[in-house]
Amino acid sequence: MKGLLFIMVSLALLVASIFFFHQSGTLLTERNYLAGLLHIFVGFATIRGGIEFARLAVVMADRSP
Repeated sequence: MKGLLFIMVSLALLVASIFFFHQSGTLLTERNYLAGLLHIFVGFATIRGGIEFARLAVVMADRSP
């Protein structure tokens, strides 16, 4: 049950990172470079968090009886 929760959280974080990358593209086309760059950093951070939650879910599924 806990593994399913981690998978759901990891998918939500990956979808959120796609949103941040889309927003950064919009901001960069409007020549708002600082906000676009900050959105890119947040996008990378959310991708990293999603990947870590997915790894944790796989490890938990592997160790469960």
